[in-house]
Amino acid sequence: MADISTISTTIAAALAAALCPDGTASGAVTGRPLVIRRGALTQADLGDAARTLQQGCDFITIADLAESWARVDEPLGRPWRMDATAPATVHMAVSGTTATVTVDAGATPSGTVGLRARGLPGVPGNACSLHVATATDTAATIAATIATAMPGAAASGASITLPATAVAQAINAGTLSARCVARRQQQVFVITAWSATPAGRDALGRAMADALALTDWLTDAGGSTFRIEARATTNDDTAMNRGIFARPARFLVTYDTDLTRVVPAMLAGGTGIGPDVTRGDVLLDTGGG
Repeated sequence: MADISTISTTIAAALAAALCPDGTASGAVTGRPLVIRRGALTQADLGDAARTLQQGCDFITIADLAESWARVDEPLGRPWRMDATAPATVHMAVSGTTATVTVDAGATPSGTVGLRARGLPGVPGNACSLHVATATDTAATIAATIATAMPGAAASGASITLPATAVAQAINAGTLSARCVARRQQQVFVITAWSATPAGRDALGRAMADALALTDWLTDAGGSTFRIEARATTNDDTAMNRGIFARPARFLVTYDTDLTRVVPAMLAGGTGIGPDVTRGDVLLDTGGG
């Protein structure tokens, strides 16, 4: 979910990549050391730290303006849309009347597994038992959960033994991420270039403007994409008597507050499960694996 913290961090990373192509330790394209951070300058930046303005280090700060926040109308309904798919790490296999649950080595349990069986005592037609794996599951706990809902079935460790009259099929499915836009908004972010000389400020300001000139969209670490549009840029010499020259640049950011949920693939039309799946009232792995 994008918010002001992830937006600021993403902008900082984009500027660092563009202005310090050899890494921040090697200095910026301006030929001077550069510090990029969220927030504002601190007293240490002005004289009490290893790298300060007076020692020739430039700074870029990124701050959001609370008074600029505005809600943007979006279509009603807040529909969920499918996002990334994740293959299952938990698997069910059937051999005769024995079903076995396995979990990929070293993986966190995920996915949906289960059994569909007919010929169970007291059950006309088919019976179905499903389990959506969680991080705390093991093969044994999953087997026990599925067996509990199957009349006549018994679990022992990761194995499930079905009655001799039963004919079973394994159910295997991955998971998907579903995303819903809960709110859309705009907010102004101020990206300020700081230097100890007017020439340094101008060089850094131009480099910063060039770095973002062709950037209309950025994506944060959580996968949320936001739009960034340049607005007014000014020079600020109010602190020139202290050797501080600034160029604040304003950018309008449009971003979504979105919610993400993990859903079983079989409850989402079978997306991404693969060609070996039969679609019906449930989805079946016809290969039994």
